[in-house]
Amino acid sequence: MNNQKDKDVDTEKSLNWGELQELIKSRYPQMSKRLKQVAKFVLENPDAVAFETIAVISERINVPPSTLIRFASALDFSGFNEIKQVIKEVKLENTSNYSNRIQLVRSQQSWESDELLPRFAKANRDALRHLEDTVTRDEIKQAVELMRKARHIFLLGNGRAHTVATYLHYALNHIDKKIFMISGTGGMFQEQMSNVERGDLLLAISFSPYSSNTCELAAQAANRGVTVLSITDSPISPLANTSQQSFIVQEARVDAFRSLSASLLLSQVLAIGLADSRADEGFTGNNALPE
Repeated sequence: MNNQKDKDVDTEKSLNWGELQELIKSRYPQMSKRLKQVAKFVLENPDAVAFETIAVISERINVPPSTLIRFASALDFSGFNEIKQVIKEVKLENTSNYSNRIQLVRSQQSWESDELLPRFAKANRDALRHLEDTVTRDEIKQAVELMRKARHIFLLGNGRAHTVATYLHYALNHIDKKIFMISGTGGMFQEQMSNVERGDLLLAISFSPYSSNTCELAAQAANRGVTVLSITDSPISPLANTSQQSFIVQEARVDAFRSLSASLLLSQVLAIGLADSRADEGFTGNNALPE
């Protein structure tokens, strides 16, 4: 019984919305008529599944609540609320407007505005400790060596990852290394990427729900023999799969909001590590090190 429970929890944590859709489709042919009704509703009405109550959902599908439980069991979940949570996580992540996101959070859990500072501070402290515990000295040395040997370093990051790429651009420019940002200005991602050649390093950053531009461009660069170093949030992210080396960073999260403190700290360590390695070569630059 405990093993089954562990299996269910693992299923809930590991699935995203796309994977849940594929799972439903794969099990659909074996489902009963009523379970197929539920499957069709879940696939076609994810917003309702995420934020309506089980009672309302069962009424809309015209099935008893027990059918929803049987549907969850058919997908190896312990309850329908776990399916709701998978979809809810995606909806929260994909809602870019913060006011709308707060409304979504308020609809499903307590939200105390006067507790934001201590909650975010604690979450960030925990994320920094996790980074220190999981990233090894050897991994830092390996990444610094890749950067040191690279002829040019190109930086790629969209969405919130753009903040990390921008900081790296600022920091690495203080080390007198040839640094270029792949910004995609004017939609010219491919044109800018054509300048990245074998012997260069592409440092790509992307977090769930993963920028398709970043992941596709990184894969194209890797296929051309370009070294790809990445900062991402899962060992199975599409970016990690195409990188020669990848740092997996678990950022602080409070409800639907994620920080960048751990990624920025890692970026600073890589920049200072590169400066230190070049000092060992007898290099002295005119620019001050980044603060």
